[in-house]
This record gives sequence, structure tokens and C-alpha cells, in this order.
Amino acid sequence: ELLGLERIGRHDHFFELGGHSLLAVQLMSRLPQAVGVELPLATLFARPVLCDLAESIVEDLSRAGPQDLPAIAAVSRNEPLVLSFAQQRLWFLAQLDEGSTNYHIPLALRLRGVLDRVAWQRSLDRLFARHEALRSVFVAPEGQPRVEVLPADAGLPLVEHDLSGRPDAKAALSDLCREEAHTPFDLSRGPLMRARL
Repeated sequence: ELLGLERIGRHDHFFELGGHSLLAVQLMSRLPQAVGVELPLATLFARPVLCDLAESIVEDLSRAGPQDLPAIAAVSRNEPLVLSFAQQRLWFLAQLDEGSTNYHIPLALRLRGVLDRVAWQRSLDRLFARHEALRSVFVAPEGQPRVEVLPADAGLPLVEHDLSGRPDAKAALSDLCREEAHTPFDLSRGPLMRARL
């Protein structure tokens, strides 16, 4: 986040990645809230490789003994929800390439035996209701993106296809799977999860 990099490895050197004294101060000022440890700035200069700095944090935590970390507070739903840094990045990339499916995670399951469709739909709906991330949509009035959460009782859309009795059922199934995996999501309308049977 501070260095503006998507990925950092444990053996990476803070200053070789573009870190400088101002960013070092910012990093050390965030440690108490992030991990409950306050280290002197000199520690980062002495141990600028991430795994070495992590070792210093563990040593400090071990010396201090058990601590109470601040509770994770729920964000108010009375104001517009801002995008996390990861959401900002994905939203920006989606604006650049609207039809992209780079971040899709397609999953196909072959079920054998009798399927209770009602129970299956209820299970999907419950999963959908439980996880706000699956119900999040990204709107940008006046060009400023924000998160809106679809209602928990909206239910997960499920499209059913009956391929029984078709001589080309296997090919049709492959086509449907390919189509589903390559159909982009509408981030402004959602939902960000789909299901087909």
C-alpha cells in the first residue's frame, strides 16, 4: 500500500523497492494499529527486509506478553462505503477492460444422484446472504466509485438448463461452461457470483 506495489515478497528490501525515510516513518506509525507493536524507526533501517522486520515484531510481542488488540469495528452503513485498495485496483482495471474475465474464478461441480433443487438453492442463497463481498456492487456517481451492498434476501440468481435427452449433451455442457466462464460481470449491477445448473 505504501510503496504502491501489488505484491511484495518476504525477502524484499523496503528501500530497494522504493521506500525512503518519509515512507519509513509512515510504515512505523501504522504498526501499532496493524499489529499492536511500536518499534523505533531505527529498527526498519537496521532490518529493512520484510522477514527480518517481522522477526523484530515477533520478538517485541514475545517480550511484551499477551496484549489486547483493538476490536474490529463494523463500518457504518449510513454513509457511502469506500472501496478498499484491492477493490479500487480491480474497479480501475475493469474500467480499462470492460469485458475482461481475468479475475473470474469459475468452478464446475459434477453432482451424482438425486439433487434436492430447493435445498441447493436455499444453500446458495444462505451463502450469498452471509457474505457481503458477494453482494457488493461498485457504483461511480460523478466518477467517484463506492460500494453498495445488495439486500441479503435478494437470493443468488440461478439459471437452469435441461440437457437430458439431447444427443449433443456433452458438447452443449462444454459450451455452457465456456460461456459462463467468459461472460463478464456487471460490477455496477451485480451480483458478483452466478450459478447454473
